[in-house]
Amino acid sequence: MERPPIAALIVSANPRRNVKMPWGPAEPLAPIAGKSILSWVVDATLGASIRRVAIVANDHDAATKAELESRSDRAMIEFVSPARDLTDSFSFALDRLGPDLTLRDKAHVLILPGEAPQIETSELRDLIDEHVDSGAAATLLGHVSNEDSDGDPVITRDLEGRVISIVDAPSNSAGVLCINASMLVPALRRVVSPSWQRTVPLAEIVSVLGEAGHSVSVIPRSEPLRSIWSAATRTPIEMALHDRVVAGWRERGTSMPDPRQISIDATVTLGQGVQILPGSVVQGASVVGDGAIIGPNTQLVNALIGAKARVPHSVVIDAEVGAREQLRPFSVLGSPPG
Repeated sequence: MERPPIAALIVSANPRRNVKMPWGPAEPLAPIAGKSILSWVVDATLGASIRRVAIVANDHDAATKAELESRSDRAMIEFVSPARDLTDSFSFALDRLGPDLTLRDKAHVLILPGEAPQIETSELRDLIDEHVDSGAAATLLGHVSNEDSDGDPVITRDLEGRVISIVDAPSNSAGVLCINASMLVPALRRVVSPSWQRTVPLAEIVSVLGEAGHSVSVIPRSEPLRSIWSAATRTPIEMALHDRVVAGWRERGTSMPDPRQISIDATVTLGQGVQILPGSVVQGASVVGDGAIIGPNTQLVNALIGAKARVPHSVVIDAEVGAREQLRPFSVLGSPPG
């Protein structure tokens, strides 16, 4: 059966940064593992077969916008500046993605936080499948707790309107909402304070629909979905994303004797039979050919490494190492970092 139309609204509520200050790796929203934070969220969304995406943000960083617009997968990505409140912002974003979304009974909208790059494609697919199959008006993916919470309770009802459960949705963590497109704006109008704040009131939207008698549901997430707002909140998320990239290459056959001491950007390409030894960092658009041995204690940045080359204790930046070439230890090719 063909899946109904689904669009995504990625909401970045981070306040405008000071453009007079230099943008560097110490910034909380600086790129992680070679990709901007928004790119991580967009990639997860497109991986779930969503082809229409609107990014609603106060500040559309030029580099991030160029990165997303350069994609070759023909996805429709719209950049929308927020209006005076969420209702107007979302209405405008949906119009940009296509008026058929709010006019069709079986169209859906996925709402995601723009500062939570750890969202995975598999989570979004499961959420969409559960939402569509259940026939619910809205389905919320988020961390739920039996402890006292300062978030509004979410009332879960079946299709006949009977209450199944009431859970507390904590407001200190982000969530993902899949909702019938035609119900999003009317529900937002009934939320007490739909103002443009740091988070979208997902639990409140679901509660409004539940109280009106619609079927809604909650999919619990084992861990809170945290957003990045500071260096402290960035650190655990950054570590998890680096671990995800390294684990992915190990599953594809890349040899890493001690993956805990290796860092690989998501933008790197590794050939078959590559070995990466401890203390090595592979960054940017680096390409490593089949059978090459990198490390130990080597840094590659936008490097091109030929097949079966050996690069120990070296730095290669914007430079090439030929096939079967063996660099002397402590070699420096290209421009060293300043």
